[in-house]
Amino acid sequence: MKYLKTNILMTFLFCILWSGCHKDKLLPSPVKISFIACGEADITLIQNQKHTILIDTGEDTCTHTVIDYLEKNIGSIDLMILTHPDKDHIGNAVAIMKRWDVKEVYASNYFKHSKLEEELLTYVKSNNIKYKTLEKQKNIILGDLNILIEPAKKKYDSANNSSLLTYVKVGKMRIFFGADIKKQRIEEILDQGNLKADIVKLPYHGRYISNLEELLRKLDPELIIVTSDQMDLETRKLLGKLKMDYEETLQTIVIETDGVSWKRGV
Repeated sequence: MKYLKTNILMTFLFCILWSGCHKDKLLPSPVKISFIACGEADITLIQNQKHTILIDTGEDTCTHTVIDYLEKNIGSIDLMILTHPDKDHIGNAVAIMKRWDVKEVYASNYFKHSKLEEELLTYVKSNNIKYKTLEKQKNIILGDLNILIEPAKKKYDSANNSSLLTYVKVGKMRIFFGADIKKQRIEEILDQGNLKADIVKLPYHGRYISNLEELLRKLDPELIIVTSDQMDLETRKLLGKLKMDYEETLQTIVIETDGVSWKRGV
């Protein structure tokens, strides 16, 4: 009964944070979201006037590209979210931490015990970096950025389905980051209440998932970002069927939002 009450409360909190009403008020300066090109890997930079968020860090095959882009755009990182410990998501974490002050890190509670993950855990411990694996939802507000990080409600036997999901609200604009979730985890989301997103970072690099159509119909986005340079043909056909606009990260994609609408940035 206690678990049921807690689950109902967290769902209610989720609905308020994600679906609450907002007036159409322009932000004093735009929020910039950069989906950095790194093959089939995730690295997203979110910036407002004072704060910087990094969701995943890409793979070490594109370390130079990632570091070069960050050097041109940031001075420090307020929040790093590591959705799960696969190499295409944490591959550049240590390299980034060695160059920038990272104030806070949230990670999946799934452990692979890989050499790369062990290196990361050793580094954060030896350098006293605030690092926490999430067991329940975490809401963080950084200026006009409202971030909700959601771990899996169940224990899964895969890193992908154990991914942290990230929901970012900027004014009335909503962005959903699907990490690498697959069928079972999508079923969790489909059981939630009202869930819409203006922009969606497609789960699992555009690889086909049998209930992806249900998820996209529920989210009903204006734009889908596919972090891949080789999306599955079945997924491409599905997006065509749904008549949903999408872009692949053949190059870095920049989106700017004023809290009411969005546009392509530079």
